[in-house]
Formats: sequence, structure tokens, C-alpha cells
Amino acid sequence: MVDHRPSPDQLVERLGDKTRRNDTIRALVGGLTATELRRVKVSPEAKAALIRGLKHRNSKIRWWCIQLMDHLADESYVQPLLDAAYTDPTPKNRRHAIHALACEKCKPDGCHLRVDLRADLRRILRTDPDLSVRDTARRELIELEAEEGYG
Repeated sequence: MVDHRPSPDQLVERLGDKTRRNDTIRALVGGLTATELRRVKVSPEAKAALIRGLKHRNSKIRWWCIQLMDHLADESYVQPLLDAAYTDPTPKNRRHAIHALACEKCKPDGCHLRVDLRADLRRILRTDPDLSVRDTARRELIELEAEEGYG
């Protein structure tokens, strides 16, 4: 019997189509709402497709991959999200990658990714050409340092 379901990479490609996006997200990761995303178990193939999606030529597809990674809170996303925070050509995507790495509220059970972002946030603050990205890095750095008793 032939399986006619789209592959995870095909589903990532469909994230660019807003008319199919909700069904695509459910098929790719198993949920759509923040509540649903807290309980999903994403397949290794879907995780890999999301990571590959961070390099897609379409900025909107990259943004949706970052958005999903933000709510899925998987340690395998840390380095790809850091890469996106430094190199995505779209400032909006760099800002959201920073948020995805730092925000605990979006993560299941309010957890955070096990990564010390302070040095990366300082580097982005010094080097990113976009003011809005630097502002995002500054805000997240202030919040992280306040939480850790540095501020």
C-alpha cells in the first residue's frame, strides 16, 4: 500500500500557504494551539524538517519554523535557532529566534532551553545591523540577568 501523506519536508514547504497552514501545522507536529503544542511528541523527521526549514528561501516559512520551535522547546533546536538569530536575512526572524531561545512563557510547563544566552545576546547587541534586533537582544538580556540575579 502506498502512503500518500506528505513528508515533513513537504509540510514545511506548505507553511508558506496561509490557506493550508493550520492543517499543515497539525499534520507536521501534531497540534496547533499553545495548549496542544505542550503535549505533542514531534517525530525526529519533523524536527529535522523544521531545522532545514530555517534555511528555506521563503522568509515566512523560516518564521513559521521558528514559531513552532519556540513552542516545542526541544534542545535540538538550540544551535539552529542561534544560527537563525545571527544569520537570518530578515530582522523579524532574527528577533523571533532570540525570543524562541529566551522565552519561558511559550514553552511547555514554563521550562526554558538549557543554554546560557548572555554572551550571544551581548554579541548580537554589539553586531546586528538592525536596531529592532539589538533592542530585542537587549530586552532579553536584561530579563535573563534579572532572573539570575545579575541585574
